[in-house]
Amino acid sequence: MSLLEDEYSYKSSSNNGKHLCRSIKLYFASFIACIASFVVGYSLQYSSPTIPQLTIPSAGNLYLSSGNTSLFASLLAIGAAGGALIGGKISDQLGRRSTLILSSIPSMAGWLLIAYATAVWHLLVGRTLCGIGVGISSLAVPIYLAEISTPDIRGSLLFLTSLLIAIGSLSCAALSVLVKWRYLAVIAGIPILVLAIGMILLPESPRFLVSQGRLKEAIDCLRWLHGDEANIYVELTEIEEMHKNTPTMDLCELFRPPLVKPFMIAIACMLFQQFTGFNAIYYYCTSIFNQAGFKDSLIVNLIANAVQLFATILAVPFIDRAGRKILLMISGAGIVISCGLFGLFFQLKESTPLKLDWLAIVSVVLFLMFFALGWSAIPWLLMSELLPTKARGIASSLIACLNWTSGFLVVFFFIDIEKGLTKQGGFWLFAGCTLASEFFIYYYLPETKGKTLEQIQQSFDPDLPIEEPHLSYGSDLTGGQRAFDKSQSWSINR
Repeated sequence: MSLLEDEYSYKSSSNNGKHLCRSIKLYFASFIACIASFVVGYSLQYSSPTIPQLTIPSAGNLYLSSGNTSLFASLLAIGAAGGALIGGKISDQLGRRSTLILSSIPSMAGWLLIAYATAVWHLLVGRTLCGIGVGISSLAVPIYLAEISTPDIRGSLLFLTSLLIAIGSLSCAALSVLVKWRYLAVIAGIPILVLAIGMILLPESPRFLVSQGRLKEAIDCLRWLHGDEANIYVELTEIEEMHKNTPTMDLCELFRPPLVKPFMIAIACMLFQQFTGFNAIYYYCTSIFNQAGFKDSLIVNLIANAVQLFATILAVPFIDRAGRKILLMISGAGIVISCGLFGLFFQLKESTPLKLDWLAIVSVVLFLMFFALGWSAIPWLLMSELLPTKARGIASSLIACLNWTSGFLVVFFFIDIEKGLTKQGGFWLFAGCTLASEFFIYYYLPETKGKTLEQIQQSFDPDLPIEEPHLSYGSDLTGGQRAFDKSQSWSINR
C-alpha cells in the first residue's frame, strides 16, 4: 500500500478524536432525518389509545362503528402505500433530502384535520393524509441514511429508524395517559415542524448528487459528513464508477438478472415483516388488553412500549457486529414463541377459570421486545442496502408500497381473522408465518454487514467492475478525481 493510500485509508487512522468529530455531523444528520421515524411510530401508536375513546356512545358525531374502526386503524397503511409510490419518483427527481421535507406537508395537514375533526370523514381523511406522509418518509429515511453513512456504522445508523419509531410510539402511549385524542393530534405537529426545518439545514445524499453529475456538491457533502481526513477521493471514485457501470433502470429491469434476486429478497423480507402481525398488535394493543380483562389498559400499553424501546436500544450496538441474519433469526424465534403464547392465553381464557392475565402481558412484551431486535428495522435496512443507486428510488417505492399495502390488509382484516380463526387462531397464524421466515432468512438472505453499497451490488453481479481508484495523478483522471483535485485546490487557495 502506498503512503498516499495509507494516508487516506479509514482503517489507518489512529486518531479516535478526529473519527469522533467526523461522526458527530453524520450522527446529527441521521438523527434529524430519523425524526420522520419518530412521527411514524407516533402515527402507528395513535389509533391504539384513540379507538377506545371513539367507540363509546359519548363520542357523539365522532362515534366509530365497527367498520369505521377498521378503516380508522388501517387507512394509515393504505395512505402510506400511496405515499411510498409517489415518494420513489420524488426521491429520484428531487433528491432524498427534498423528499423528506415534502413529506411533512401531508403529515401536518392530516394531523390538523384529525385535531379539529367534527365528523367521522374528517378522521378518516386525516388518517389517510398522515399515512401519505408516513409512506414518503418511511421510503426516504433508510435510503438517505444508507447513502450518507460509512460501511462500519451503516447498520447502527439505520437502526436509529427503529429506535425513533419506538420512542415515537412510547411518547404517544405516555401522552395518551395524560391527554385526550385531540391533543395527541396537535402535539404530533411539533416533530413534523422540527423535521422540515432541520432537513433544510442538512446536505443532500452524495450518491444522489453523483447520479445527477453534481460531483463538486457531492465532494462538499462527503467532506461535511465524513470529515476532511476521510478518503473522499477513493469513496467518490467508487461511487462514480459503480454509477457509470450500472445501466439506466426501468420497471422491467427489476425482473431481470441481476436485479431480480435482490429485489425479490427485499420484497420477501417486507412481507414477512407484516405477517409477524406487528401492525395488528400496534393498532389494537389497547383494545386487545381491554378484551384480555385489563382495566388500566393504557398503562399496560405504555409499559409494553417502554420495553420495546429498551429492546431497540439493546439491539443498536449489535447490528454491525452480529450482522443482519443472526438478529433476524433471533428476532423471528422470539416472535414465534410470543405469538404462540398469546394464542395460548386466549385459548385458556375461554376454556379454564384460571386467572392468566399475566400471560397476556408477557406475550405482548416479549413480542415487542423481539420484534424490536430485528424485524422492526432490518427489512428497511436491507431494502436500502441490496439495491443499486439507480434502482433504489423506483424499487424501494414498489417495495415500500407492497409493505404498507400488506400492512393495510393485515390490520383491516384482523377483526375478520379473529372471527374466522378465533383470537388464538389469528396469533398462531402469525407464529406460523414467522416460522416460515426463519427458513427463508437462513437459506436465501446474504449478509451485508461491513460491506459498502457498491460491494453489495457487485455480489449480485460479479461481472460488474469496480475500478480500483488510481491515487497517482495522470491524464486519465476520472470525473470524481478531477472534481476532487479542483475541490482540494479551491480549499487550499481559500
